[in-house]
Amino acid sequence: MIRLGTFVWLALLTMIGVGLYQVELGVLAKESELKQINRQIDANREATHVLEAEWSYLNDPTRLADLARRYTDLAPATPTQIAGFDRLVPRPPAGAPFERGLHEGGGAGAAALLASMKGSEPDPTGPAATPASVVSAAAAPEEKSPSKPTDEQAAADDVIDAILADMKKAQQ
Repeated sequence: MIRLGTFVWLALLTMIGVGLYQVELGVLAKESELKQINRQIDANREATHVLEAEWSYLNDPTRLADLARRYTDLAPATPTQIAGFDRLVPRPPAGAPFERGLHEGGGAGAAALLASMKGSEPDPTGPAATPASVVSAAAAPEEKSPSKPTDEQAAADDVIDAILADMKKAQQ
């Protein structure tokens, strides 16, 4: 007859064998998953190399210069088009539209630019009096003053005003 101890040992060895078999199946599944992940990593590296080569081709300066020459009217900047920071028009106060920058001594450069756009000179005695260099810098890009805005310009101004109003509402 089989003793109880023998039966317990036999059951214990069977459970250990089944457990080891389960662990082996788990290890094989993980190894196959690891191989698949490694293949995906290799494929991604290869795709990255291809994309880097395409990026290098697309950003080739001679190719870009040729495309710019063929499809745009761009020309290299001339030295007369470049100005220093001292000739820039100061910004209007934050949060204020362009024309509101003319208040209480602030926005002197804005007044000069606005006056040059309207075709008149700013009031030299008013709070927005500007140095002659700023006035000449603001008027330098175009000597002719624009006449009445076109319908397209008015429509664009309306769109910009609407966008600014929406931005103000969103900030509040």
